[in-house]
Amino acid sequence: MTIEIVLLALASTVRPTSLAAVYALLAAPAPRRLLTAYVIAGLAFTIAFGLLVIWAVGGITAGAGTSTTKGIVELVAGLLAIVFAVLVHTGRVTWRQGAEAPDTPRRWERLLEGRLTLRTALIAGPATHIPGLFYLIALNVIAAHGSKALEGAFEVLIYNVIWFALPLGALVVCIVRPGTARGIVGAVADWSKDHSRQIVVAVAAGVGAVLVVRGLLTL
Repeated sequence: MTIEIVLLALASTVRPTSLAAVYALLAAPAPRRLLTAYVIAGLAFTIAFGLLVIWAVGGITAGAGTSTTKGIVELVAGLLAIVFAVLVHTGRVTWRQGAEAPDTPRRWERLLEGRLTLRTALIAGPATHIPGLFYLIALNVIAAHGSKALEGAFEVLIYNVIWFALPLGALVVCIVRPGTARGIVGAVADWSKDHSRQIVVAVAAGVGAVLVVRGLLTL
């Protein structure tokens, strides 16, 4: 697995919509049960999407594994990441609502405002983890390198475990001390308001530059 994939996953961990959902679920009468459903549903959705891309669709390439294919995919992915970093840095794309992902359906937000149920948690898991630019870049890099089936699946799994690090960590803490878990998530949410934008810009620009250089050298 390349370091770029790990960095892209780390930059995706603090997503405002996910933080809001986890924070709300931790305040429910049965937080462990609801948060478990949230994590399982979300991971099942994102992992299935990732496997579909690298196995069935083959990313954006038809000849994965060749040096030319690797170079083209890395060059395109790098340019996309750099453009995204510039747009976020200049304010043309607002990170506040999770700019690297498509708009999250508003239905889950209305559900979280009412009575929290198992069904609500199952809906919120996938709804707050709609695949965004970083995940798509990572998947296409994995597919373009022509990894074996098991290797590709392992890389997708690792990306998603890192992506879900916050809800997974909250669930672990919640098993012992639910109140503490909510406090931690709240603190992370407050911290992300001031720092996540800079981190996302730095990761996108850095990963993009590395992919562009590597792509040009591979062509």
